[in-house]
Amino acid sequence: MNTRPDSAEHTSARKLTRRAVLCGMASATLAAMSPRLYAQHVEMGVVKPPVQLDDAWLIDQTGKKQRLNDLLSQRVTALQTIYTGCSSVCPLQGALFNAVQERVPHIRANHPIQLLSIGIDPLSDSPSALHEWLLRFQAGPEWNAATPALGDVDRIRTALSGSRLPLGNIADHSTQIYCFDASAMLRWRSADLPRADEICDVLNALGRV
Repeated sequence: MNTRPDSAEHTSARKLTRRAVLCGMASATLAAMSPRLYAQHVEMGVVKPPVQLDDAWLIDQTGKKQRLNDLLSQRVTALQTIYTGCSSVCPLQGALFNAVQERVPHIRANHPIQLLSIGIDPLSDSPSALHEWLLRFQAGPEWNAATPALGDVDRIRTALSGSRLPLGNIADHSTQIYCFDASAMLRWRSADLPRADEICDVLNALGRV
């Protein structure tokens, strides 16, 4: 009698196991670290007045060149900054967006919802590196990644954080999540490494605007 599991069932079980690991990764690691080490922001919560970022060209994981505000328009967006070579907090951010992605289908919104990972190390965050990073965290079609030109990185990071201070080493980058409405306006900044449910609540509110 053949006792080997069906291939499809085996693959499904493996995906479920990996999903559980990803969803639990952020919570487990947060208990052992101080997120303040990665704080690069001056304010959290609702952004008043809302902010539109200066436009910039970005290259996404497919190699396509797009304008930042085109990427943000017509969608409600949760945006994070990452770099693909990071082995400290960026895997936590990937796990966090994986958890958000699982909840997005349950959000009833008037606009499409997307997740956007912005690479902040243009020398390493190539389209292929971004593609591999998204694969690592089982990103679906509504989760994309893109990298600006080197000269635009700090300008984008400063606008996102609301800080007027130099941002320093990329290894100390923010772990906040930034939420935009469908008009590409920055409406909300999280605390460092927020909960997935908190992000989804904000996306849900912005999606009804």
